[in-house]
Amino acid sequence: MKNLLALVVIISISSNIFADHHKEEDKPKRENPNHLMSFKSCMETKAGIGWFLSAADDVFDDIKVNGEEKDKSWNDEKWIEAMALADLASNYSTVYDVWCKDMINQRMKMRENRMNHKKQKTKD
Repeated sequence: MKNLLALVVIISISSNIFADHHKEEDKPKRENPNHLMSFKSCMETKAGIGWFLSAADDVFDDIKVNGEEKDKSWNDEKWIEAMALADLASNYSTVYDVWCKDMINQRMKMRENRMNHKKQKTKD
């Protein structure tokens, strides 16, 4: 029984020793650990917001032009579509404000600081 217990302990300890083979290089790197989205994802989100707003505006224009000629069910369907698109734009705007706005402002400040630093170098 002692031999069996010793064998189990040795196997469990040795498996833990060999389990630590993960390196930091294997992990995907983010731009900043506090940023959930990458810069590219933020730009795609911003473009998506514009698309949703444009699509909602097109539906509102369609209601304005054809609303009186069509029946109530068509009008109701178009109003629901316009509200859904506007709501999606609102939700994506919230995501952009929370996760992207500060990151983009920080990038712009960094870019501005680099440009100012280069200008000062050329003056000296």
